[in-house]
Amino acid sequence: MATKTLAKLKGEMLFNSDLTRLVSVMKDIAAAQYQVMERNRTHFDRYRDAVDEIVKSYDFRRSKHPFIRQRSDKKLVCLVTTDFGFLGGLNMKVVQNGMKLAEKGTHYLVLGDRGVNYIKEYGGESTAFEGINIDATRYDLVEKVIRKMKEMVLKQKFGRVVLIYPKSIAFATQRIESLNLIPCPIFFKDKPPTVPTQPEQSKQIILESSPNEVVDYLTTLWLRHRLIECFESAKMSEFGARTMHLEESSQTLSKINKQLKLQYFKARREKIDQSLRETFTSQLICE
Repeated sequence: MATKTLAKLKGEMLFNSDLTRLVSVMKDIAAAQYQVMERNRTHFDRYRDAVDEIVKSYDFRRSKHPFIRQRSDKKLVCLVTTDFGFLGGLNMKVVQNGMKLAEKGTHYLVLGDRGVNYIKEYGGESTAFEGINIDATRYDLVEKVIRKMKEMVLKQKFGRVVLIYPKSIAFATQRIESLNLIPCPIFFKDKPPTVPTQPEQSKQIILESSPNEVVDYLTTLWLRHRLIECFESAKMSEFGARTMHLEESSQTLSKINKQLKLQYFKARREKIDQSLRETFTSQLICE
């Protein structure tokens, strides 16, 4: 019985040792991916300044475009989750924040398999997208999401679009953020209470295209910039959260390994003592 216990403890020690090394490798990979993503983040400072300059020069708030005028209370909520786990509940936090906005008619655009599964459990209506990748395919994903958003706002008359995603504050810190996308906030930023008429504005600036066409173009441009920034921040949050979660798992496994070693050596000493007693007893009997 003691031999079986000893062999079992030894097997558990070897298994936990291998598992600890595997977790350590996964942790190092996640940390390296975070650093790669941080180095390769896209910066839109120049483009953002150009959009801000256009919006400052002309007040589009008289436009009846659905990207400015909210036509209904129906909400379209975009949730950014992942295709993988080991995040310590980060995906669930994103979904829980999204479910707080659930009302009659609310529809979810869900990035990542984890979020899709959670929304199914909650019974919410959703459209699924693949998760964000670290390579250039993230730009294609942004375009797919924007096309779907615009289609649902223009054709199905959703009045609001909200993005919920994990924002990377630091390597070890993530925060769930909510961002209003439509009505597009850039057209209301730093604007006075009164809206000038179109003839008044025409004296200062001439629009070659109609205001609605400009609104559509600027909104699409702004959405592209913001979604790329948010998606990249969400991916960094994923790698940071996975690193910290795996670090906690590694520490837990190390404690278990220490306990197993103590149990193993205790059982081994007991086995040796038992063998010595049996040997000594047999010698006495022979004498």
